[in-house]
Amino acid sequence: MNKTPNLFQWATSELSQDAFLCWFIDWTHPAYKGVNTLLTDSATNFINLMTNGEIKSIDSLTIKRQFKSIDIVIVINDEHVILIEDKVHSNEHGNQLSRYKKLLENEYADKTIYPIYLKTGDQSRYKSANDNGYKIIRRKDLLDVLEKGIQSGIDNNIYVDFTNFLKRRRSSVQSYLKLPFADWHWDSWKGFYQNIQKEFNDGTWDYVPQRNGGFLGYWWHWNSGKIDDIYFEYYLQLEHTKLCIKIYVEGTKENKYHVRNQFRQKLYPLAEEHKIDIHQNGRIGKWMTVAALSNEYRVKNSSDFIDMSATIENLKRINNLMNDLKFD
Repeated sequence: MNKTPNLFQWATSELSQDAFLCWFIDWTHPAYKGVNTLLTDSATNFINLMTNGEIKSIDSLTIKRQFKSIDIVIVINDEHVILIEDKVHSNEHGNQLSRYKKLLENEYADKTIYPIYLKTGDQSRYKSANDNGYKIIRRKDLLDVLEKGIQSGIDNNIYVDFTNFLKRRRSSVQSYLKLPFADWHWDSWKGFYQNIQKEFNDGTWDYVPQRNGGFLGYWWHWNSGKIDDIYFEYYLQLEHTKLCIKIYVEGTKENKYHVRNQFRQKLYPLAEEHKIDIHQNGRIGKWMTVAALSNEYRVKNSSDFIDMSATIENLKRINNLMNDLKFD
């Protein structure tokens, strides 16, 4: 139990985070010079992070919220414009990043624009932000600024509450390292998938909806082949505790049955050679599970917590099995 209630335990929306960021950045306004130098210095560090230190002094500051539907727009010295697309748990959608950037390029054609994609939740990939030229600021990057401010002596309640709130979110995502398998929760799986993504960078994790509520999945190691001129793709997928070998087949139901059966005929004896215990699983569809690992793929250490190195090695064994599957 926390010693005091945390404001951001209740103010959890992106609008609340927008409000904090605007309040925080506002401490760099010349009108507040000398009021609280520690807060001003920390906010200046945040501005430097977003602008790569290119703004040497702040003589004027204008902050706009929901300007042309953009979360936050900051105009500094009438020369520099910072666009912040602020996300907690949601991801970018449609062409909003491209559209927002173009809107500001038209609105401030004679100014330097810094597009920022700020995410305090967790996200598997940032392709759209990267493709559209946004600088990505993750929870870790923001916490680096905020924790440095705490170390400098900042004791402002709003600042401290927001910092502690993000630290608790970070701890929740890292909980997979310090919890028994049976106690893992949604954030634990996020942290675990992020860890294995460092090793298997061709992978992606996301929510997979199902009638029973869905799960957080991680899929990787994509390959493709043909069986009797029928094209298909095959890959690995984690569904929390379950490791699945999957295939993707378009076309008729007969084609799907045929590819699945032929795939299994190659897979099962090869799995025996690799000493990997799998069993038949799944039903017919475009995306099909053809088999699942029969044993727990995660490995425990002597403290009954996950042994990440051993778990990665175990997953590499499954990768090697998939590498040895050959289809013309």
